[in-house]
Amino acid sequence: MRFAPTGEQLELGRTAERLLADHARGNPLPPPWDAIPRTHDSELWASLAELGLLGLGEPEQLGGSGGGVADLCVLAERVGSALPTVPFTATVTVAAVLAEHADSPGARAALARVLDGSTVAVPAWETFPSDMVPGRRAGTLTFSGTTVEGVLAAVPFGLDAQLVLAFADEGNGPARPFLVEFAESATARTSVEALDVTEPMASLRLTGAPAEPLPPLGAHTVARVLTVLAAELIGTGRRALEGAVEYAGMRRQFGRPIGSFQAIKHVLADRSVQLDAAWMLVQAAAHAVDGERADAEVAARTALAAAADALEAVTADALQTHGGIGFTWEHTSHVLLRRARARRSLLGSPAHRLDALADRLIGSGRLS
Repeated sequence: MRFAPTGEQLELGRTAERLLADHARGNPLPPPWDAIPRTHDSELWASLAELGLLGLGEPEQLGGSGGGVADLCVLAERVGSALPTVPFTATVTVAAVLAEHADSPGARAALARVLDGSTVAVPAWETFPSDMVPGRRAGTLTFSGTTVEGVLAAVPFGLDAQLVLAFADEGNGPARPFLVEFAESATARTSVEALDVTEPMASLRLTGAPAEPLPPLGAHTVARVLTVLAAELIGTGRRALEGAVEYAGMRRQFGRPIGSFQAIKHVLADRSVQLDAAWMLVQAAAHAVDGERADAEVAARTALAAAADALEAVTADALQTHGGIGFTWEHTSHVLLRRARARRSLLGSPAHRLDALADRLIGSGRLS
């Protein structure tokens, strides 16, 4: 099944491309070795907020720009291709949770600040349940009364964050979501080295940080977050493939472009088909979420598994196509491969992702 983009989505894609291209001209990728960003690009973030793109997919009555997850995925795909140093998917994740619980005055007020760009809100992925984010569990938080304490090892854009969505232990029950306000007196931040040079990390030590407990995340919200993550992966994969195809048409060996050799052109053709198939699954998942269908979470997990596999394959093959030059700091190939490896660390191995999908399909699997 194919989902033709609407006229509004085509214009959205073009607007995002122009904005991100203008930004990229003054912010090369990869960044200089001695100037790797530690914080987000506040100028681009303000531009995204001014255009209403941070509120895309959220209802207008909650301060959003309207539209659905299908529209949001168009933007996520462009952001995944450009890889600017902004917490886009992080913000989408927190906004989705806040919108789900907008009947709470605190969550509704926080959502308004997130969508207008005045508050940087990010998830502490390392505390999330393993059936949603199967990657390494590092941070632990403990809730007591109205505050949380503990250490988070690697929070994306942690030096910028003013609001964090995390899961904390509460007695003997399962971890539950909390909205943590970062009071400077209760938060110690330290920049840490990140594999992905476009997503700076920081470790955080929280001591009596104010926190508001939230109800468990609904399946619809989980599906929304995973679908947008998958769309972002597709964008990164497309950029890697386009770079490899361009290079294969320029680089010559034995008097011919290397792209004419079967060992290269067949691999790149396979990766193109794989990306297209994964993008179709992302679109199907987005429409399932927008339609509030019962199978939305299964569709989202299917799309995420396909997109993550495609990204890992295409970034590895793109680097091999470039040969030795792809390993140099000045080339983009290694940046895209780093993003793929960082997302694998976050989202878990293919086996973990398929376990999570099987658990939703048959209800009998257990994640290791």
